[in-house]
Amino acid sequence: MNLAESMKKEATEFFNAHGIALEESQDPEALIVLSGGSEEIAKDFLKPGVILIPFGTANGLAASLEIQSYALEQGFNVPLVSELSDNYVKWLSVFENLKQQKAGLIGKPSSWLIKSGDYTILNQLQIPYMEIPLEELNSLLQEQESLADEIWDKASSSGIEKEEVLKGTKVYTALQKIIDKYQLTAFALRCFDMAVQLKITGCLSLSLFNTKKIPAACEGDVESLVTMMIANQLMGTPGFMINLARKNHPEYTFAHCTIALDLVDSYSLTTHFETGYNVGINGQFHEGVYTAFRMGKDKKYKYFVGETVEKPHVENMCRTQITLRLKQNPFKRSIGNHMVLVPGDWSKELALLEEFGWQLI
Repeated sequence: MNLAESMKKEATEFFNAHGIALEESQDPEALIVLSGGSEEIAKDFLKPGVILIPFGTANGLAASLEIQSYALEQGFNVPLVSELSDNYVKWLSVFENLKQQKAGLIGKPSSWLIKSGDYTILNQLQIPYMEIPLEELNSLLQEQESLADEIWDKASSSGIEKEEVLKGTKVYTALQKIIDKYQLTAFALRCFDMAVQLKITGCLSLSLFNTKKIPAACEGDVESLVTMMIANQLMGTPGFMINLARKNHPEYTFAHCTIALDLVDSYSLTTHFETGYNVGINGQFHEGVYTAFRMGKDKKYKYFVGETVEKPHVENMCRTQITLRLKQNPFKRSIGNHMVLVPGDWSKELALLEEFGWQLI
């Protein structure tokens, strides 16, 4: 085996060990630069957004600098990975794994999501997806008494009757059948139509699937769904899909009517805020540091980190509520009406996205 073959074998084994398949392509997403002298070859594969990843000790980094400078002179940017850190490799694994998922879009995105319902991010990240008519879900509704008993018994309190919880399980049963039928690993649901037409909300069901680490987004929000999928894979936790409800800098209150039950210390059962129908989840957070982030199309993203501030529960607001103290106002430029909240400070990992050519807004 000559030196070139040995370096290629070493790189292939390294990336395969992290779940990343290396394939030769005429239209690559990334160039693995193994040595000096590869600059001339790389020229033919350059395009805006292709990532340069130097590997090994045979001057791949020096060659990558030359390649990047050439690309900049041609008028387009190619991100350069200066160091294959654990976090960087983890991001590569996440992006690779997203291509193996299957997202279900159950009903069209809600009409008010004039930006967030765009399918572009799914195509750009090569996430397989399919559309499923809401009517198919509605035809599968079925109560599950044992599940209703479990939810009722574990709740700290309830402002609704148990019969309403039983009704709420109809959506869960139907969604499970859809997931099994189409082998979905994540889904977004146009939930408001069900609430208005059938007087049954999806909040309880989305809460339960997120608790099971199956990302489930409200309102058919595609970009939030992708963000929740990344939260599950990168951070190992469900994400809490949030609206900004109140702002009094430096305190910002976020809320929504559903949340994964393992993200909160306890929960009570109530109604959905906007419709007043069953079932909304009022989760009680533990104190600490949280990160909110959002992935958008065209490699744009936003994130911020804050610490909890204790506030009384507000009735005239979505049911699960959290107030964070932030150093700066992150909403001078918006990326959409929803963010995804996860426990902990993930700023170091999220900042690394800029090395992939993502633009922080």
